[in-house]
Amino acid sequence: MEYLTINKQNKIALLTLTRPEKYNAFHLPFLREIEEAVLQLQKDESVRLLILTGAGEKSFSTGVDLVSLIQFEAIEQARDFALQLEATMTALLRFSKPVIAAINGYAFGGGFGLASNADVRLLVDSAKIGFPAVRLGAILPVGCTLRLNALIGSGRSRELLLSGRILQAQEALQIGLVNEVLAKENLLTRAFEIAEEILKGSDLALEMTKQVTNQDLLIQMEKYSVSAAENFAYLAFTEDWKNRIRSFINKTSGSKK
Repeated sequence: MEYLTINKQNKIALLTLTRPEKYNAFHLPFLREIEEAVLQLQKDESVRLLILTGAGEKSFSTGVDLVSLIQFEAIEQARDFALQLEATMTALLRFSKPVIAAINGYAFGGGFGLASNADVRLLVDSAKIGFPAVRLGAILPVGCTLRLNALIGSGRSRELLLSGRILQAQEALQIGLVNEVLAKENLLTRAFEIAEEILKGSDLALEMTKQVTNQDLLIQMEKYSVSAAENFAYLAFTEDWKNRIRSFINKTSGSKK
């Protein structure tokens, strides 16, 4: 795999996002690879639990790769990208085995959206979480928005989505975005400890528990995913979107020099 690594031990698969030079940001090939890996691990009888993390020192994932967004030449490309993003998120939510997200760094927008499909979320204490889509003239995938509502309630969710502000790790813990905040050196150790506790349960019981807890969310996502992709595609070809994203890319490129 080009953008992922998978390591297995004691019936636990560690899936690592490995595009650190781009802060593990998503473009179309990366999203397809994540979906394919999740589907493969679903069929792998040697795997009972999945741990998801990111490579690099700074980021779990900063969400969508903005450079790829401004390269769309037709509205159909933007729609296909949005649908693939939803498909990737849904594949992880439908994954019948327990999932732990070990969020090793910044998790912005769709980056946290991916982690939000995990059953347990652990966050390194130096990380930040945020949903700055509106500041770029964009919207989050519907799956991310609905999952955020489910985690922290629509009141807090609306405030974060509309303001686009960034949260420190302790606030993310306080409002329920994550289950625990840990020092970086303890993150994966704790993830494996929780995994061993979970795996004391019956595989069938774990699967049925996940089906019940995720059922309503999956129904909502299926209902709105196509219309949300249409909205995403529409926004992708507005001048406001293009100008805001170009401005952000130029600003961040300048700050790295």
